[in-house]
Amino acid sequence: MAITKDYYRILNVKPSATEAEIKHAYRKLAMKYHPDKNEGDALAAAIFTDAAEAYKILSDTEARKQYNYERYLVAEQEYKRPVETIETMIKRISAINRQIQNSDPFRLNKAAVLYSVKQIFPGDINLLLTVNEPLLKQFLEKISFAAASLSTDQLKQLIVLLQPLYTKHAWLQQTLHTLLRQQQKQEHWDRYKILLAVLIAVILCLIIFLAVK
Repeated sequence: MAITKDYYRILNVKPSATEAEIKHAYRKLAMKYHPDKNEGDALAAAIFTDAAEAYKILSDTEARKQYNYERYLVAEQEYKRPVETIETMIKRISAINRQIQNSDPFRLNKAAVLYSVKQIFPGDINLLLTVNEPLLKQFLEKISFAAASLSTDQLKQLIVLLQPLYTKHAWLQQTLHTLLRQQQKQEHWDRYKILLAVLIAVILCLIIFLAVK
């Protein structure tokens, strides 16, 4: 039986994680991405579903033993390469980008976007250097589109993750760093914009007060 999901990675725990650590990791994701807290957010709903599936397997002693057997023994060779084909990865990032395009930018769950994007990559990102070059470029271009919706801190995380690919794809590094500079400028402006609005309001109130007086 082929293993298509890395439940440990979904919950962000080590394969040696204790039952308590697995439970804690699941609760953390469940609280953050529960549908009740993210109404209408398809990305958050997908994360919650995967986390629940992972917890169901890893919290059951026998199910976890069976999963470990399939993951580390039966599928040993499979885990030496990306679990998914580059074509499937392109489909997954395309679906995420559609969600981004159809979402209100002011209500977009950026944490869910980053989590979903990171889940697409194989455990060893260097393995992507062995796949079809044109398809990899197509995939990375779509990743760049998703990256444009992230915050500065989130974008920095993605930049660190993708560093092994820069040697063959220098344009990717340039694109992401350009996005980072743009995002930093926008966040600085947004921060000062609030202060400016408050200052203008105070000045207007003062002018009105003096005029009436």
